[in-house]
Amino acid sequence: MKFMTFNIRLDLGGESYAAAPELPDQFQGELPWSIRKWKVGDTVLMWEPDIVGFQEPLYHQVMDLDAMLCDEYAWVGAGREDGQKEGEFAPVFYKKNTLKVEDWHTLWLSEQPDTPGSVGWDAKHPRIATVVTFSRLSDGSRFFVYNAHFDHEGSESRKGAAQVILDHAKQNSELSILMGDLNSPESDGGYVTLTGGQAKQDNSSWKNIDDLNQKTQLKVATHTGNPVRTTEGMTLPTHRVVRPGQILQNLQHRRQQDQEQNIFVDTRYALETILTNQNARGSTISGPYGNFDTFTGFGEPDVVAPTKIDYIMMMHHHPENTMGLDICERKKGHMYAFW
Repeated sequence: MKFMTFNIRLDLGGESYAAAPELPDQFQGELPWSIRKWKVGDTVLMWEPDIVGFQEPLYHQVMDLDAMLCDEYAWVGAGREDGQKEGEFAPVFYKKNTLKVEDWHTLWLSEQPDTPGSVGWDAKHPRIATVVTFSRLSDGSRFFVYNAHFDHEGSESRKGAAQVILDHAKQNSELSILMGDLNSPESDGGYVTLTGGQAKQDNSSWKNIDDLNQKTQLKVATHTGNPVRTTEGMTLPTHRVVRPGQILQNLQHRRQQDQEQNIFVDTRYALETILTNQNARGSTISGPYGNFDTFTGFGEPDVVAPTKIDYIMMMHHHPENTMGLDICERKKGHMYAFW
């Protein structure tokens, strides 16, 4: 399955069908929703996610999205101010010929999660997560999706919001997916609460180039029957290099998997690669690729410092409850895709 999270930026103009402005000499700053919405729709239809979680749209923007995507997608969600139509939504759109909604509700990320419009801790605004129970039509498997938007100012509210979601997700028996704009860099209390503050192993290609080359050389030797020379010496077709400490590393990885059953795992660090899957086939990648930063403003990169605050995470309540996931993240005009 393929998942996408997309902060589309609220419409401050309030007119979905306004005439296009005069074409500027340079595209800079924020274009009106009447222009942006078509590219939002195009992006979803191009990537064809099974589920896409939007953040920030007002009701008329959700209606625009529904009009553009309704041939393939249905949606659920509510406004954060009153649980109906007022305020920003965190709607979840899903492919209606692939998935069925078993249940859904809005979770207010505050000390009163069932109270519409409640503001938690030091948050500036009410913050919500749309919680959806899905079943897959092809096999009946169930899973949960949380589409959340954390506060951009209150650090205590982000930490509290994370704990609300974490406590809620722990009650689920099936796989839980958390997506959204969390406004939390990896050092922030919100991210740390969700992930348990565990150290992350860099699985990027450029950090593991020696191991990747070793893996490739071993495949060459296996396929051709001829020995090849690697950084560790001669590799025969029947020879497999076991690095010192690899057995201990495998044991530590198993212990970490047990611990991760009660926390969320950042999918950027959990993606299967040619090094983590010993039975890797041709489609297995070397590591995550694409831009990993999130631009939260509209200035130049050297003016608005990029950082990562949009995520797709998983909580594995049982190791066997895994699904093939493609992940796309988009934030205010910048695309991030990981497989």
